[in-house]
Amino acid sequence: MSNKEKVNKLDTELKNLSKLISGEMALKKREEKLKKLKEKAIKSQKSEKRRKVVEREVELEEDSSQPKKVIQNIKLFEWEAPDRYEFKFESKSFIIIVAISLVLILFLAILGKYYLMAALISLLFFIYVLGTTKPMMVKHKITARGIDFSNKLYEWLVFDKFYFTKRKSQNFLIIGTKLRFPSTLILLLNKKDRVPIFLLLQEFILYKDIRKQGRLEKMNFGEYIPLEKV
Repeated sequence: MSNKEKVNKLDTELKNLSKLISGEMALKKREEKLKKLKEKAIKSQKSEKRRKVVEREVELEEDSSQPKKVIQNIKLFEWEAPDRYEFKFESKSFIIIVAISLVLILFLAILGKYYLMAALISLLFFIYVLGTTKPMMVKHKITARGIDFSNKLYEWLVFDKFYFTKRKSQNFLIIGTKLRFPSTLILLLNKKDRVPIFLLLQEFILYKDIRKQGRLEKMNFGEYIPLEKV
C-alpha cells in the first residue's frame, strides 16, 4: 500500500470517527432534552393535581397500606314503632271498593284476561288484610355503623339523603339509599323521637330539601317536614 492510500484510509477513518462522535453527542443532547421535557411534564402534572385538590375538584386517594379504622356496631339510639302505617277502613268505604272491584273482575272475565283478574283479586285481598289486621310493633336501631332495619344492618355508605314526613298523627322517617332494592327505607316513629334521630343522622346523611312536594308523593309518604320545623 502506497503512502497516498494510507493517508486516504486514515482520513476516511477519522471522518467516520468524527461522525460517530457527533452522532453520540447529538443523541446525548436529545436524551437530555427529552429528560428535561419529562421532568417539566411531571412537575406540571403535580402542580395541576395540587390545584385540583386545593379547589376540591378531586379527592386524595386513601393509602391502602395504612390500616383502616374499625367501627364497632355500638347502639346509639333505639325506638319502637309499628312496622307499617295502619289503614283504617270504614265499612261503607270498603263496600264501595269491593263493588268497583267486582265490576272490574266481571269486565276482565268477559275479555278473558284471567291473569289480570287474579292480580286484582290478590290486590283486593291485600287491601282487606291491611284494613283489618293491626300492624306489629318492631324496634329500629341507629348504630355507629348504620341503621338496623327489619333485622338487617344498612351501613352509612349506602345511604343518600333523609327527611321526615307526617300523615295525620303518624310521623315517618324516609331514607333514600344508593341500592336498587330497597331504594327507600320507610320507618315509623313518634314525634318525641324525631329530634334525637335527626341529631344522629345529620352527622352522616344530608337532609333532603324538597321545594315542592307532589300530590302522589304526599299520598305515599305523607307531608314533608322542612328542616327548620324538625
